[in-house]
This record gives sequence, structure tokens and C-alpha cells, in this order.
Amino acid sequence: MRRLAVLLALVLLSPTPAFAADNPQATLFSPTAEASVALGEPLLVIGGAYNGEAGGITEVEISTDDGATWASTDAHTESWTFVFTPDTQGPVTIKARAHTASTAGPITVSRTIHVGGTTLPPVPHETFLALQHIPKPVVRDIDDQAVELGVRTTVDRPGSLVGMHLRRGNYTGPVTARVWSSNGVLLAVQEAPGAEYGQRIDFSTPVPVAPGNEYVVSYYTPSGGYLSTESYFVGRLAQTPFHTPVNAGVYRYGGGFPSETWNASNYWIQPIFQS
Repeated sequence: MRRLAVLLALVLLSPTPAFAADNPQATLFSPTAEASVALGEPLLVIGGAYNGEAGGITEVEISTDDGATWASTDAHTESWTFVFTPDTQGPVTIKARAHTASTAGPITVSRTIHVGGTTLPPVPHETFLALQHIPKPVVRDIDDQAVELGVRTTVDRPGSLVGMHLRRGNYTGPVTARVWSSNGVLLAVQEAPGAEYGQRIDFSTPVPVAPGNEYVVSYYTPSGGYLSTESYFVGRLAQTPFHTPVNAGVYRYGGGFPSETWNASNYWIQPIFQS
């Protein structure tokens, strides 16, 4: 009995996760700070939330009017999204806060964007389209047909597309990476070896790109087996210097210029930009 009492005392005094204090925090991945976004176009806002070892995130709220009003997102434990259609030109401050069942967390996100603006926030010499997980499943598609999968994007400044990061599905063999103009003119082709999970593919010659023009960065897989996330590109994505439209994910069975869409899917292709 005495031994049991000692053990119980140790449990009660131990700093276990069950007794950790709630301190829910919200984070924001997209849009990036000071980005300019289109007036009257749906904007995809992507963030995360955490509460240390205690866990238990129940809700994330977002404000697009500097905290005057709040709306619920589709929060899961570690990710959330919100589609916001700005209807007034000028600066907009996005704020976010996370909740647990017992605690309303503080405002831990405050980021300003510019609706209808022409800002050019600084970026590293090399950067890539930073796609983030959202509360939708990442699927290893069992489709085994030959297909070209791509992402449509524009850039906000002159530079070059020098390659892509590609997340792989069940097909791990060689692929062919390509860059196209918006009307299907082929601008670059690069053969790439197989890879297990993900890989960087560099174009032998960088592709010059200009603001105002749309480009498609794609890859051809002869046996399907790709990653996909449906209902991803339901709004425009502003990841400086990249701007993707609604339904940015595209495909074409058999290969060639991809222009078809399916349920706003993301095929996990991340173009790499150099200024």
C-alpha cells in the first residue's frame, strides 16, 4: 500500500502532457506577407495550429478586418484553410487565433496584404512554390494510365524557372519535366531519373519568365501513380513571387500540354524561381 501511495504521488507531481497548460497558437503559411492580391477574386488562406504536448485544438478563427469580426475556419489539429474574397481595394490585415475546449488563445497571426496593389515583397535569390498540407487527404492515386500533370502559375517579377520540386506517389520510375506557355508552346523539357519519395528536377537551361504571363510546369508519368489532393486550389494562392489561379492543377491523359482540371486538385508540383 505504501509503495502504491508513493507511485501515485510521483504521477501527480510529474509534468505529463495531461497536466500541460493550454496555450493554443495559430500560424499562417499563405498568403505571404505584403503580397498583392486581386480584387474580387477568392484568395486561399492556409495556416496551422498547435498546442504543445497538450494538443486538443478545437477551432481556429480568422479575421480579415483587423480583428473587428471573426469567422471559423475548417481547422484540424495541425492545419486549416479559409477562402476570402476581398471586395475593397487597399491593405488588409489578416489575424488568426486558435482555441481548445477550455481556452481561447491569443491572436498569434497578424499579416498585411494589399488588395489590388502592385507590391513586390523581397524574396530569396531562389525560392519555390511552398505548397502546404491542408485538411484534405494526400492520396497515392491508383490510376496507372500515362498522364501529364501540371500546375498553372504566374510570377510577380522577371526571373527564370530553373526547375521543380516533385513529390512522388507509387510510381517511382523516370519522368519527364516540362514548362509550357499558357497557350501550349513547349518552353523546356528535362528527363529525370526515378525517385522514391520526392526529388528536385533542374532544367538544363533556365526558362525566362515575365510578370503577367501564365506558365504551366508539369511532368509526364508513363504509369500514373501520382500524389493528389482534391479541393486544394479552391482559391487563388499568393506565395510570393508565385500566384496560382483557381483550379491551378491540370492534367492530360497520354501526355502533352495539360489543360483539364478535376475538383481543384493539387498534384504536388512546386516550381523553382530564380530572380
